[in-house]
Amino acid sequence: MMATQEQIEAARRMIEQLRDQHANDVRKLVGLLESGAMKGRAADRLIEDCKAWDLAYRSVFQRALALVDSTSASPEPAKPMDSLGQWPGRSPIFPPGESR
Repeated sequence: MMATQEQIEAARRMIEQLRDQHANDVRKLVGLLESGAMKGRAADRLIEDCKAWDLAYRSVFQRALALVDSTSASPEPAKPMDSLGQWPGRSPIFPPGESR
């Protein structure tokens, strides 16, 4: 099943939102560590790890966005289906002895 253009755009917005949230969280954590919340060699290593983690996740988000951008949308149906999943103008098919 192919995604509709609306679903593709929604996926893109979600990935962008997660990317931005991640970037803000990492920046806050690094800022907190650099301001002296934690000192010493362990703090320096943690800062380096956070920065490396940020670079790795940026790459993941870039690849996810590239994948979404390369996805082609399924063609939209010419006429929408009704609430029963039937195309307009077509009568539903019921088993013998059952009618609605």
